[in-house]
Amino acid sequence: MLFISLILGKITLFFNRLTGSGGSAMPGLAVEKINSNFIEFLAVKNFPKGVILITGTNGKTTTSKMIAGILDKAGISYLHNRAGSNLPRGIASAMIGASSILGKIKADIGLFEVDEAAIPKLTLMLQPKIILVTNLFRDQLDRYGELDKTARLFKQAFEQSNAAICLNSDDPLVAGLSLGLSKKHISFYGVSDYPDQLLDDLHSIDVTTSPVSSSKLVYSKRYFGHVGIYETENQDFKRPKPDVELVKLKKSDINRSEFIIKINETLEKINLPLAGLYNIYNSLAATAVASKLGIRGKIIIDTLNHISPAFGRMEIIKYYDRNLYLLLIKNPTGLNQIIQTFLLKKPNTPVLIIINDNIADGRDVSWLWDSAVEAISKNKGPMLVSGIRAYDMGLRLKYAGVKNFLIEPDINLALRKIVEITPKNKPAFILPTYTAMLNIRAKIVKKSEAKEFWK
Repeated sequence: MLFISLILGKITLFFNRLTGSGGSAMPGLAVEKINSNFIEFLAVKNFPKGVILITGTNGKTTTSKMIAGILDKAGISYLHNRAGSNLPRGIASAMIGASSILGKIKADIGLFEVDEAAIPKLTLMLQPKIILVTNLFRDQLDRYGELDKTARLFKQAFEQSNAAICLNSDDPLVAGLSLGLSKKHISFYGVSDYPDQLLDDLHSIDVTTSPVSSSKLVYSKRYFGHVGIYETENQDFKRPKPDVELVKLKKSDINRSEFIIKINETLEKINLPLAGLYNIYNSLAATAVASKLGIRGKIIIDTLNHISPAFGRMEIIKYYDRNLYLLLIKNPTGLNQIIQTFLLKKPNTPVLIIINDNIADGRDVSWLWDSAVEAISKNKGPMLVSGIRAYDMGLRLKYAGVKNFLIEPDINLALRKIVEITPKNKPAFILPTYTAMLNIRAKIVKKSEAKEFWK
């Protein structure tokens, strides 16, 4: 059965790539139909140094890319579902592409970014060595439901696993997943110093009480959403001390961040060529996982100092002599971080916002009303709105008091217009939802040196 499954999967993968679709999930979906145990069979036969699962609402793709870079530099071979499909069928597709006809994969480690809803199933299937949780925010409520449901599913999966668990200590819902688990399996990462400009985005606070009781969370520092340094009013729960910790932010702009981190009491300087507090968190998460693997600090730091962005996540692509920043958005917290990191720091820069509501984006776009769009109401740069739900975004901007925007639902025309209004060799910010990002990126890379994401 395994041999037949692999033959079917490889044929499907071949035709998908022949037609240019990228082969992200279809081969795995085809194999799942005839062999529901395919992933377990291949996992048992391969990955002698274990499997790493990366999950959470935001940061999975960038953090996975950072970990992949560290493994490369450390000389550790791995299989990574880098094409982006993070459901079981996507992981099955990655295995199909990497395996021989006999099911042999030449990789020491399986490195898989995993959709939050798939964590219980894949934890059981893959028996991971390490599980990393980046954060938990409201995202696609039509798919996931409320956050407490997601947290319960995670907790149940972790209780049945022997994996080492790496958690964001600054997210109280994520930190609360450690309760009741063996301390020897848990490590934390977090930010203890971030004096840069922050949004007062109260609408995106998803967690207000202790994971232990109904006691209210009190913040001494709140960075975004419900992420920060906190304890409860009755002191039954507080932010755990991080094992990997940002202790001093030295510089932050739209192209890079310089900061000092502490890894198990050792200080290291990182010059990260990516902007934003969210990318700082991603780098700390990657460091926490690499430390669990016993990789030396020098290898970790050297990798992070030269990391490039994941596709669509703060990529800068040259297009007709304009520097287009591709800045993926998909929920209130993610949009707020883009506003904080880019739109407020460069208020005269042209902006194109593209909102789709396909299944991969989430059908419900009510999250636009929970984002801090009012913060850019005084920005003077020209703004375009496009995509399937362009008029919804336009209405949101109108109620936020943004005056200088135009609506162009056709993405092709919107791309042409953003180029026309952007001076040569100057930046423009493009904020697309997921399927909009894939669409507009494909159009841009045809006229640039960037590669298709699946290559």
